[in-house]
Amino acid sequence: MQPKHPWLQKCIQKLEELPQIETTTTIEPFLENTLADGLLTIYTPHNQVKYLVEIKASITLDTVDANINYINHLKQKLSSDKRTLLITDTLSDAVVDSLLENNIEFIDTTGNIYLNNSALYILVRSSSQQSKKLLSAPKITTSTLKIAYALLQDPSVLQYHNLEQIVNVAVVDSTTVKLSLLELIANAAGVDTKTVKRSLETLYQLNYLQRQRSGTYRIENYTKLLERWEMGYIENLRPELLIGTFTPRENINIDFNDISNQILEIAQNQKIIIGGELGAAILTGYLKPISMTIHIPEEYNYRVITTMLRLKPDPKGNIIILKQFGNKNQPKYHLSEPVADPLLIHAELSLNPDTRLKETAKRLYEKYISECIPKTLDDQEWDETFDKIVKRFAALQYGFTNFSE
Repeated sequence: MQPKHPWLQKCIQKLEELPQIETTTTIEPFLENTLADGLLTIYTPHNQVKYLVEIKASITLDTVDANINYINHLKQKLSSDKRTLLITDTLSDAVVDSLLENNIEFIDTTGNIYLNNSALYILVRSSSQQSKKLLSAPKITTSTLKIAYALLQDPSVLQYHNLEQIVNVAVVDSTTVKLSLLELIANAAGVDTKTVKRSLETLYQLNYLQRQRSGTYRIENYTKLLERWEMGYIENLRPELLIGTFTPRENINIDFNDISNQILEIAQNQKIIIGGELGAAILTGYLKPISMTIHIPEEYNYRVITTMLRLKPDPKGNIIILKQFGNKNQPKYHLSEPVADPLLIHAELSLNPDTRLKETAKRLYEKYISECIPKTLDDQEWDETFDKIVKRFAALQYGFTNFSE
């Protein structure tokens, strides 16, 4: 089967340009209980080797170590007859050197290739000039990551493909509709509409979005955008939001299950939300948490909560305080508990990917996040979705910014 992802297509093309190399690709999101992008089999005249394909967003010197750690972790989970192959966009010479030093097999879209196994050894380095030219592609900023979060949380915001119908039902002009679409995303992400327009174009240029004939967009591959967002959240956005890590002044070990009701009551009163391990435990009923993340409004004085909980700064503390961004840090569906959106909780769990947290993250994904993945709507489902769209625009027309789904 021909792979759909353009990076994988280019990388296979570069590989098959080499003499006596043929390939087949099986596109499956899950292989050997592992979330992956497919299975690539490479054939030579005398051997064949199977690779589990991992497509990763553009890798820089800032992100290469995280990718190396992830690939090494994935290797440990595979059977002996399968290997891991990193597929990515343009790699700089310095990143190529780092991957080679760590024996990470890879192919990039410019033709850098490193395969090293008992069946074959290939090392090809592409032109530095070509790489430098391609490295001028759009970059993902923290604002872009906030917008990616808004799209992942509610992909339907991009499904307004029938603008004329919305205009007629909501009794507004098309300019107002288009502006309102940008405003919805801008409010969710906590940025201005100009940033939304630039970021949507960036995500399109990087193949995370597809542009429709109407000028609107749709998510190309939800899982890949989720993966890129989580990596960017950990490496760039979270450090920007981080206020600090804390521990109880009395240096006691907290049983977060025992105090969860107390924490939730404080959160309700203080208009803060709970995430991290405690948030995951509340949503899944599975985890015994040993830490928690508190998401506070941007204008909120964090010392209020540290005083109430009797906390002191501690770089190794198990209570993390982060600033919120935008107006959609809680789930889009209404929950009685003031918990963070599963996307934020899932990203926090990925910071410490031990077996305990991986199982919890999997439950979060299956119960909540997978429900956000866009699907083809039948007539009834589209009617229901459209009704929600019209209500949103009607509410915006009358100045309402908080209204039910």
